[in-house]
Amino acid sequence: MHPRQTVLSIFTGISLLFLAAIPSQAQKSSTTALGIDVDFYTGPITREVWLQLKAANQEFAIAQAWGGRSRNEFAAAQLAGARMIAGMKTGAYVLLNFDDRVCPTFSKPIRNDSGTCAGPPVAQPRPGARWQVQQGIAALGSELAHIGFIAIDVEWFLSPDPPRDANAQARRRQYVLDAIDEVRKGRKLPVIYTRNADGHWKDITGCDMTSSAAGCRILYRTINDAKQPIPLWDVENGSPDLTGFHPYSGWTKRAGRQYRLDTNSFGLPPSRTVDLNVFDLSLFSFLRRPS
Repeated sequence: MHPRQTVLSIFTGISLLFLAAIPSQAQKSSTTALGIDVDFYTGPITREVWLQLKAANQEFAIAQAWGGRSRNEFAAAQLAGARMIAGMKTGAYVLLNFDDRVCPTFSKPIRNDSGTCAGPPVAQPRPGARWQVQQGIAALGSELAHIGFIAIDVEWFLSPDPPRDANAQARRRQYVLDAIDEVRKGRKLPVIYTRNADGHWKDITGCDMTSSAAGCRILYRTINDAKQPIPLWDVENGSPDLTGFHPYSGWTKRAGRQYRLDTNSFGLPPSRTVDLNVFDLSLFSFLRRPS
């Protein structure tokens, strides 16, 4: 996946309660583990690669389900291989677009040599984030029953930079809230993937530690709901460690960290990569199946 504060005043005391006391990888406990995330650029993954991942003590795999413009046509097979061959825990993620445009063949992508969908983007059949989450769920097929969570990928992959006007930011905040709600309707745990950097959470939502806008307060309350907190999958290059986190927006802790991007290893072909992560394994235990 390519590109992802303690809230002041009334939000200072709120935190992600169930993510407390996560140790560093150097002092690894049974609650943390290393793993990978993959997307359609990773492509099909052979049995030999899965066995190398298992031998390297990679304990989970998170697959892109929706890539902003189209489904990941390899998602179900990637997750099945991780689970059945390597014995990995699994999760998925949905990369939101905020312009309501998709590949003409979004459900069964026809791709050009660069891997992008052939043809210019067209209007989504149904604008908004809910439809995009539904497309991601559809891409998972029967593997949906086995994943622990669906992460909502909040990053900006368009050009130019995200508009900073209040109306545009309010619209994007609603997309995030709708995506969270749609994941819950699918009876899965919602997680947010983002980072504290330009073109990510603050620029997209307009919310930082000191934001007082009503829309930001709603987002903060959703993230920090005592009964249903929204865990953070953070992005920070470096060591495979969950500690050393600098709070931002609604989060005081991170439950996952993508610590290295675009890694060609574990026997993958030269042009194929995965991203490396460290996670609190409890997130993969949310296996409430769709009704």
